[in-house]
Amino acid sequence: MKPLDTDKDPRVRGPFELLARLGEGGMGVAYLARRIPLDGLTDELAATYRLIEPDEGVDAAESRLAVVKLIQPDLLDQTSARERFDREIEAVRAVVSARVPALLAAAPGAAEPWFAMDYIAGPSLHTMVEESGTLAVGPCAALGLALVDALRAIHGTGLLHRDLKPSNVVLGPDGPVVLDFGLAVLVERRTSQAITKPGEAWGSWPYASYEQLHDFRHVKEPADVYALGATLFFALTGRAPYAQQPLLTPPNWNGVDPSFLPLLGQILVHVPGQRPDLDAVEMGLQAVLVQAGLTPELAAVELRELVDAAGLAPELPPEAVADQVDPAVRELAQKAVDVGAAPDAPWAGDGAADLSEETAGFFGIVDTDEIERAEDAADRAGAPHGYAPTVVDPAAAQPAEPVPVPPPSPAASAPQTTLGEGPSPTSHRRRPSREAEEHEAAELAPLAPAAPPRAALHVAEELRLAYAHRGDL
Repeated sequence: MKPLDTDKDPRVRGPFELLARLGEGGMGVAYLARRIPLDGLTDELAATYRLIEPDEGVDAAESRLAVVKLIQPDLLDQTSARERFDREIEAVRAVVSARVPALLAAAPGAAEPWFAMDYIAGPSLHTMVEESGTLAVGPCAALGLALVDALRAIHGTGLLHRDLKPSNVVLGPDGPVVLDFGLAVLVERRTSQAITKPGEAWGSWPYASYEQLHDFRHVKEPADVYALGATLFFALTGRAPYAQQPLLTPPNWNGVDPSFLPLLGQILVHVPGQRPDLDAVEMGLQAVLVQAGLTPELAAVELRELVDAAGLAPELPPEAVADQVDPAVRELAQKAVDVGAAPDAPWAGDGAADLSEETAGFFGIVDTDEIERAEDAADRAGAPHGYAPTVVDPAAAQPAEPVPVPPPSPAASAPQTTLGEGPSPTSHRRRPSREAEEHEAAELAPLAPAAPPRAALHVAEELRLAYAHRGDL
């Protein structure tokens, strides 16, 4: 964690104050940040920022710290970089797991896109091993079980991580958490939607599988399983299985605890189909724990105690625990809310009402001015208004059927008499007129929806088509 460079690092992004630089890679820069309480942040604007409030019972002071990630400035004009950044946001949003940080806010449509996610207070696995030494059998098995949970959640949404490695695993207070979805991709995404060009290979090669290096665009779940095994190999030995890139020969097993050899020997092979799936990896880790006389719970406690004793959690800057926000910083963040100031806000122009149609459609915001124009057109055509559809209901486009009139209730009908019986006590009352019966039945019948105006249907159809062509929904 490094102090901000006042010459090039921004101070705010949306409603977040940036406090320190956490690190950077080829695609993005990550900052420690905290949420700033702002005035005038309506529900609509909060939805535009995709702001997510803390769950009930969560201390707001504890939940305000975040990681804000930005695209590298020199990549802002590259469409492929923006698309990859958008997919990272969607990946973080899609995966719901205690082993993956939650998305807090995002502005992919901003002049300088950003997103915010949970800050996990703890060292990376890479830092832990480098500074405190390799892990024993119990903590390493607990680490492995946590990584299985993380990948199971990721794969469960149809995604691949493709960049699992020790520096992307943080040992937080509640256990290991997997970070960095910069290379995440849908398993079934094919060449028509691919960002990666033929022949390109992405990832951290010492922890990547052989097929990821040679056929990056077509890797599947076994590639993430390999990266899990390579990460455990590092936790046990302090080095990657291969110094530069995966080879067809077995790695040097020196330093690997004998109890892990059978499992890692099955994982670190170059043929994807020969690797175990996540369920089999979990069973292998449990077998390691049984051999060591440990339960998963005891192993998790050992790992947590080891991390606590190391004392390697990054030291927070004073601003992170200060009660007050610098007035100048708050003013910068407030400006984005008040006037939609780029690059902080996810829209451009002179105000929040000037959202572009593309951005409004991206965030699912209905243009109320368009609806009002539709209603005005309906008024001129003599049609009823007050209907603002977000999707087209084909049945609603048809003329409304007449409301069926149920038969009159006994109370409203003429009294019935039975042969041989006298008139009922109410037989002297006058029979209601047909018009009165129909009026009473209509009031008792359920109201039928009015047909929407043609102009409103036109607006709804445009919205439906905009959503239908969103490839990431």
